[in-house]
Amino acid sequence: FRVDWEKVNTEEFSDAAGGGKKLTLNALADQYGQAFYPSLKVEMQVMLYFYDKLPQLVAGEAVFTNRGPQALSIDRLVGHCYRLDRRLLDPGQPSWSFASYMGAARRWGESYSLIWTDAATDRENFMGLDPARPAAGEGGGTPLVDLWTPQCGLAVASAETCPQWINLPVRTGKDGLVEVSVCQEPQARFGQKTVLAPGESCSTIRSAVILHRLDFHDALRGYADLLRTRGVNIPLDSPPACYEPYWKSWGFGLDFTLEQIYGALEEIKSFGIKMAMLDDGWFTWYGDWKPTCAKGKFPGGEPDMRKFVKRLKAAGLKTSLWWYPQGVSPESDLAREHPEWLITNQDGTLPRCQRKLYYLCPECPEAVAHVVGLVEKILGDWDYDGLYIDTTGLIAVPPCFNPAHKHDSPLDSFQRQAGLFKAIYERAQALKPGCPLEMCICSLPHDPFKMPYYNVANASDPVNLPMVRRRIKVEKAFRGPSFCVGDCYQIPIHEWEEWSVPESFESAIGTGAQATTLYSALTESQREKWRRWFGIYNALGLSSGEYLNLYDIAFDKPEAHVVRKNGSLYYGFFVERWPRNKPLALRGLEREKSYRVTEYASGRELGTISGSQPEIRCAFAGSLLLKAEPLK
Repeated sequence: FRVDWEKVNTEEFSDAAGGGKKLTLNALADQYGQAFYPSLKVEMQVMLYFYDKLPQLVAGEAVFTNRGPQALSIDRLVGHCYRLDRRLLDPGQPSWSFASYMGAARRWGESYSLIWTDAATDRENFMGLDPARPAAGEGGGTPLVDLWTPQCGLAVASAETCPQWINLPVRTGKDGLVEVSVCQEPQARFGQKTVLAPGESCSTIRSAVILHRLDFHDALRGYADLLRTRGVNIPLDSPPACYEPYWKSWGFGLDFTLEQIYGALEEIKSFGIKMAMLDDGWFTWYGDWKPTCAKGKFPGGEPDMRKFVKRLKAAGLKTSLWWYPQGVSPESDLAREHPEWLITNQDGTLPRCQRKLYYLCPECPEAVAHVVGLVEKILGDWDYDGLYIDTTGLIAVPPCFNPAHKHDSPLDSFQRQAGLFKAIYERAQALKPGCPLEMCICSLPHDPFKMPYYNVANASDPVNLPMVRRRIKVEKAFRGPSFCVGDCYQIPIHEWEEWSVPESFESAIGTGAQATTLYSALTESQREKWRRWFGIYNALGLSSGEYLNLYDIAFDKPEAHVVRKNGSLYYGFFVERWPRNKPLALRGLEREKSYRVTEYASGRELGTISGSQPEIRCAFAGSLLLKAEPLK
């Protein structure tokens, strides 16, 4: 394309995201008929938006117009394409060596918060959910990729206000440079334009580039701020009840009995835990959501469920319930009686999620009304205090071709999935204002378009301790520095399995996370440990403190996190071993103040330091939790 630099236009603009400067560029690409190439002429107009309140990012979109004599096929539309070379900042490093965040939901247990690029990196980062392409991943996620070095970082993202059927590819080329972009591949089955007739135009989605320092934190924060200004109302904090620690029954598995739960109540209450959550295994079929009459559970059906909730409350505990509102078992009454509520493939078959369940269509009013009625039953009739919404199927739903739903496009179900969770959240808050509603996407990156509709985030089933801490930082960036983010459970080491992480209260409290737990039985020494750490959690209240982005989780050693609460700074350092001869830098202290430094988990005092020389020397293994309290 050749840019017409004489027709560059700059003007003031104002939209839902605020005001600023709009830059419009016009360009032309042409090719006249030769022996092997047809004639073509394409005009491109690029609009770039520079927001006054979001100086770290530039949003943009492009319009392509066919000015030639023949129709053109549209294979893909590419925006915000960049080729990165780390050597420009670090001459001694390989061109392709970047730390990265990639928000596409691919596979259970994969890292998304810290991925190192290399000479062979080639990731499609597909953001849709296509049953015909299971190898492309679970679908959905956070439509942003970020690459950074110790000096700076660059992220590209969709700037639209709902999920888009796009790719965010990251590839290392033959020349060693890493290319990132936002890519659309239109499809006729969705009613999208795949051929551009003479005189016709097509547009890219609006996307954005974000520049930042340190790790992914500020890129995600800037992206969330952009979405907020465009109408995706992601809350910045959580109601007080959300921060209360809880225990859930998953330690007993699907085959729990009520007597097992009743037998645990006094113990968990003695730890300072305020809520007991009933996990998976309580119901007959997905979609029907009737209490199971299985032995040891709810033989009397709903009356027994009400008795269960009353007994927990009589013991002084609140309670919440596990639920996957979109899933429908093929054996359920709902699937038999209302197949017209379900998402349908183009060939008339019914797509299934990872649990082999059908999907309720979020654009089917009757299906939404059914789900809202279940909220009323759970929180109203049964009197639960909150909801725990779970499974990988939450991440996205496939396109819906069900003619009964009269969709404008099959993508309506995919793009408007958040509407179902909006209905759930609004009814829940109307019934019990401030009640906790948590969503776990089962090891996948959270979807920002659903974030307005749950007030407890979590680390999304991490499979190792560094992943726990990184994902907590991800959610604090997206949701707000004081938002409630769960640690995804303290599990005693003898009950640990590979789908979870072993006990590490330090990783939870040291990052400002909500402390939660599941287990079937503890030893006496473990009881003392649980009692001690939940006591620290309740006393300090760091989960509602302000998370500060002062360290790079990829390049700073040791790994470090900081939470500010009541004027003091709380540091969590994590490394296999750290020697005393290497100083630890306590970032964020005010130069003119002096601070008393305490190892707050043990109460050991480490002395006084000046904000102008914010270093201490302390050997440790695993973790070190410090409090820096300003001296008056």
